[in-house]
Amino acid sequence: MGRATGRWRLFAVFTLLFLLLAPVVQSEGDEYFPEPETAEGIGAGEHLLARGRVLRVLSEEKVSSEIFGEPVLQQVVEVGITSGKFKGKKWIVTNEQSNNPVFDIRVKQGDAVVLYIDVTDGEIRDVFISDYLRQPYIYALVLLFIVLLLAIGWRQGLKTMAALFLTLVLVWGVLLPGFLHGYNPLLVTVLVSVLATAVTMVVVGGFSLKSLAAICGTLCGVLVAGLLALSVGKLAHLTGFGNEEAAMLLYIPQKANLDIQGLLFAGIIIGALGAAMDVSMSIASAVYELKCVNPQLTVGELIRSGLNVGRDILGTMANTLILAYTGSSLQLILVFMAYRESILKIINLDMVASEIVRAFAGSIGMVAVIPLTAVVSSLLFGRYGGDFACQDTTGKGDFP
Repeated sequence: MGRATGRWRLFAVFTLLFLLLAPVVQSEGDEYFPEPETAEGIGAGEHLLARGRVLRVLSEEKVSSEIFGEPVLQQVVEVGITSGKFKGKKWIVTNEQSNNPVFDIRVKQGDAVVLYIDVTDGEIRDVFISDYLRQPYIYALVLLFIVLLLAIGWRQGLKTMAALFLTLVLVWGVLLPGFLHGYNPLLVTVLVSVLATAVTMVVVGGFSLKSLAAICGTLCGVLVAGLLALSVGKLAHLTGFGNEEAAMLLYIPQKANLDIQGLLFAGIIIGALGAAMDVSMSIASAVYELKCVNPQLTVGELIRSGLNVGRDILGTMANTLILAYTGSSLQLILVFMAYRESILKIINLDMVASEIVRAFAGSIGMVAVIPLTAVVSSLLFGRYGGDFACQDTTGKGDFP
């Protein structure tokens, strides 16, 4: 009976959140990410994006270019439009290269591409190749992830998918639109972090003391990371303009009054959230299992055991965060090494200092999760003594 009640509660929470947040995601998605066929252009219906395919490469030769001052490769290809109002139409496209791999899109027969269509009075005036069509491969990778998650995790994999879906709903439907509407980024991020943590832990662990302990440990650790990043960031005069994308936010069409520095700190909190949830649930589960096996363990003994488990997790998780941040900045690091810049210049650059603060504030927050979760979970589990042992295995581990 208890297990069934827990499942119904879980289903009710999932359904309620979906019904509340799905319309938000849909409406915000329509506003910020319109359909490709009407996404581009100054006037609606004048400049369209559509999917296409290269049917034939008609010619490919070097031609002189006044713009680039040197011979460039010019392709003449026939493309077929495969989506939108002009689906089925064919067009001859001149695809000129620039001898710059950053901007060149060299195609061959059969390639799927994104087409930029110039329309006048409802008729095609010209067509250009905008980019490669990468969607099918991205969708295939996501599908592979889902299949493996369900095949290996079974019911727990399904719970993980539900938690991931709800987290994405919160990020795309609440967090990002909140930023674009000009709300305080730290306040919005804290709110979303609390909701995402609670939803994830409840979906994965049920309405149990174990979930409560993991939620408390996660939020405390993320709070440590956020306060540390905020303090160091203010002292180090980090502006948030450490990359080109931040500067581009000054010119977005929403005309939002964005707090760029606040967005930097918000990103640090979100980046630390996932690792903190992972560590906190691991510690809470370990302490719970110890109490389950030996109900006579005292609070002090549970804390010591939780800390011992946390120390084993510590090494790999710290490496995970540092390596993840290093991997995301690999090109930047190589540029500095190639040009042999001095350490004085490198470490004091806004973009480098921001990444260092991001990496180590997140790592410190993750480290803080270990003792915090160990203490909270030990206090919660120890309170019930021998009567608490193994209640979750019979479906009675809900909140008392």
